[in-house]
Amino acid sequence: MTIAIRIAVVLLAVLIVIAIARLIARWRRPSHPPIDLGGLTDKPGVVVFTSTDCANCKQAVAMVESLGVPLREVTWELEPTVFEELGVESVPLTAVVNRDLRVELLVAGVPRRRSLSDAARRAGLDR
Repeated sequence: MTIAIRIAVVLLAVLIVIAIARLIARWRRPSHPPIDLGGLTDKPGVVVFTSTDCANCKQAVAMVESLGVPLREVTWELEPTVFEELGVESVPLTAVVNRDLRVELLVAGVPRRRSLSDAARRAGLDR
């Protein structure tokens, strides 16, 4: 085997490993136990639980804002009792609330745009 072929084989192997790692990361989204938003909101929209020192929280809020849907941000430092009452264990935590005030989607971490957009459409929040 020539050196060029060996280098090509190694590069191909590296690319395959990177692709597999990305697929695994997509499937291994952090999970969060279901929560009941109770009286937290009285209208459909998206609720994002955040903390002021969380970079991922800023990404999650920006993702929701880019969809142009109603947003309520609940920040740990400002409303810790809400976190405790609802059992919110991690941030960011994004909940899409439908017209029946039920949680349509609950995502720990930064939500994927497609998942968030699909859930907002199912919840009747699309523009």
